[in-house]
Amino acid sequence: MAGTFFDRWLLMSGWMSETSTTDGAKKRPSASSSTCENTDSKQKYKRTEEKTTTLRAGISHAVPSGVSITSQAELEKLIRAIATNHALTAEQKNTTIQGLRDSVWKSNQREKEKRLTEDQPTVVNETRANGRAFLCQPTSTKGISLASSHVTSTSSTVAACTSSRTRRVTPPSVYFKKNEEGKLEMVWSTETSLRLPEDGTVPLFSAAELAPTYHDGAAGTVLGCPHYARACKLRHPKSGRLYTCRLCCEQEREMPMKDQDEPLDRYAVTEVMCIKCTALQPAEDRCINADCESRGRPFAKYFCRICHLYDDGSRPIFHCPYCNTCRLGLGLGIDFRHCMRCNACVSLADDAHHCIPQKLQGSCPICRDTLFQSTEPLRGLKCGHVMHLSCFTQYRRGHAYTCPLCMRSMEDMKDYFALLDAAVRMQPMPTAYLSTLSNIYCQDCDRTGQVQYHFVGQKCLECGSYNTREMGRVHNSPTSTPPPQP
Repeated sequence: MAGTFFDRWLLMSGWMSETSTTDGAKKRPSASSSTCENTDSKQKYKRTEEKTTTLRAGISHAVPSGVSITSQAELEKLIRAIATNHALTAEQKNTTIQGLRDSVWKSNQREKEKRLTEDQPTVVNETRANGRAFLCQPTSTKGISLASSHVTSTSSTVAACTSSRTRRVTPPSVYFKKNEEGKLEMVWSTETSLRLPEDGTVPLFSAAELAPTYHDGAAGTVLGCPHYARACKLRHPKSGRLYTCRLCCEQEREMPMKDQDEPLDRYAVTEVMCIKCTALQPAEDRCINADCESRGRPFAKYFCRICHLYDDGSRPIFHCPYCNTCRLGLGLGIDFRHCMRCNACVSLADDAHHCIPQKLQGSCPICRDTLFQSTEPLRGLKCGHVMHLSCFTQYRRGHAYTCPLCMRSMEDMKDYFALLDAAVRMQPMPTAYLSTLSNIYCQDCDRTGQVQYHFVGQKCLECGSYNTREMGRVHNSPTSTPPPQP
């Protein structure tokens, strides 16, 4: 188990303390932990400029500023217009619709606050948005006439409430926290108190963080995000912001004009927020708010206490203690096994598995993105190296059949080499090249040899591969015996 993440799993599960080690076992080198940290920090999900431009243009044109409250029928009309746009891909449609819902929700809340302020201009506004209360204080009107005071109070309150939609000024509806004894206690509730404690014990969020997100962007019936179906959001352990998942955090980091937050460490998450009742609570599998409509029901069908992964989809997921992460599959010993030398989960149906130590700890040789934390499908090559399936497809379109790392053949090339044999037999060399020999190095079997030169290719006499490299040529005399033809 040396070089795996099994010791980290033991620490997180409480089986071993940080200062203690097993009998006769050495502590794991720091290089392994630094590799894992670098893998998390370097992970990046690349987006093209076309997707970003389409998203910004679609949202800004759909919901202009200063309009009246958008009805549900108007929202459905906008969603159908985006869903029937054939110029957008499925991912672009889902992302644009999700942003549209968020923008409409913010616009409607601003319009409601504005109308409430106009009805009661001189009173401190207690604006409620889906059960969440926050205070918008008007500016002081001391020393001003009654008429000017009315105008100043109204405009100041509208500006304060409008700008609050982009600031973190809204508390959760309920805040649960564990005390020193490990018992749950309610720290804050909008039903019992309207004013926040001044000691900063209750966290504040923006309207975008508290807004509901959906897994099915067009239908809007399944809570979650485009990556996972879940009824909760994760709170960032460093910044305190709310993200539906760690992949959404990565997408926020790539978008322009956004706060560059650190990558979300899934293992360090301690608090989640229920999307239905906006109750902030310790990271568990279900909501503990008694007033929540989904009380007693889990946030998702699958929940991992180590990775803090919630997923309500139909795909099977299991947690590998040696990888210390969740993988797609039924489980170890069922359809997967963990190769200790490769430090990776391998399918039991893979009979031709070729071990390469720590082969998933590097990056894809094509896109240079990480492999261990990647959510994209991977493609194992015949030589043992791994790359993304999409990268493999694009790489093969260039008529390349050798691994970009070791230059061995990626697949079984017997049929292709048979075509080259037929081409060699049908195209004999001119008389001037009949005595020319080639010193070759075979990149499939790592052997060297000397064969007769042919412009189609030089075939290895040991393994029959044309994946050879010409190291030099020898012009032999016509009287000498040439090497046998392939």
